[in-house]
Amino acid sequence: MPLRTKRSTHTGAKADETVELAWRRLPDSNRQLLESIGAHQWQVVRQPLGLAAEAFLLSAGMKSYPLSTRTELDQALGIWLRELQIVLINESHPKLAEVDDVTREEFIARIAWHEWGHALSIARCSEDDVAAGARLLQLAPAGIRERVREAGYRPREYTHEVIAETYALLMLRRLKGGSGQPSWLHDEIYSLLKAMTEWND
Repeated sequence: MPLRTKRSTHTGAKADETVELAWRRLPDSNRQLLESIGAHQWQVVRQPLGLAAEAFLLSAGMKSYPLSTRTELDQALGIWLRELQIVLINESHPKLAEVDDVTREEFIARIAWHEWGHALSIARCSEDDVAAGARLLQLAPAGIRERVREAGYRPREYTHEVIAETYALLMLRRLKGGSGQPSWLHDEIYSLLKAMTEWND
């Protein structure tokens, strides 16, 4: 079972429930694949993720990330801490501070789906897939292109971010009854996502 943070606050407990529900809503084959790569555990935290990741690594007797990496992670909503095989989600991120409860739940679920898609991409993409990142970003829907560019990702991260963002969007679409390849998604991205995540919708 995925790790869950025990909390006394309503907000923290609700966030945990949201992530667990997001996990259960994944296709069975996707859950099995995530378990096989060690991306099926999670923890919701209430602190910047660079700081949280440092605490996790040090408690496991591992070397912390460089300061530049920790500073970069502090801006993230979620990360897959590959070394410890756990997804971390920051429920106190400023982007979640002013939204209503329904939007907050959807946002947290989307963060979780993004990180699971990201983990699958990192674990399963080939070097050629990574090298194709700039082209894939050009083929991605405008909203994904804008988010990736505004976040300042490096070219070698483009493929992983395109897959992660697309995976989260497809999960949202699936919950609303959508299936198959959406008209807004390029064939090459859809084919790669299916290969990396074993998406079979």
